[in-house]
Amino acid sequence: MGRDEEISGAHCRGHNSDSIGICYVGGADSDGNPKDTRTETQKVSMDSLVKDILGRYPEAVVYGHRDFSEKACPSFDAKSEYADMEIG
Repeated sequence: MGRDEEISGAHCRGHNSDSIGICYVGGADSDGNPKDTRTETQKVSMDSLVKDILGRYPEAVVYGHRDFSEKACPSFDAKSEYADMEIG
């Protein structure tokens, strides 16, 4: 766990006060190049967390950091991966 949701984060310049940042360990291959390195356990955990957040904030939209900057993170397309997530 990181900051409480009521505390503005430091995860995405220009969007810290109106978003919730999710961080996971990984995202690069052994040479430091961007790569989706999530384990099945990480995927299941992240799915659960995203479902929980979307359940509490039904108007929210999931984006990846890379949708707002010239960075590769999170090394997978979070926006499309979670676009059709079923809540409940």
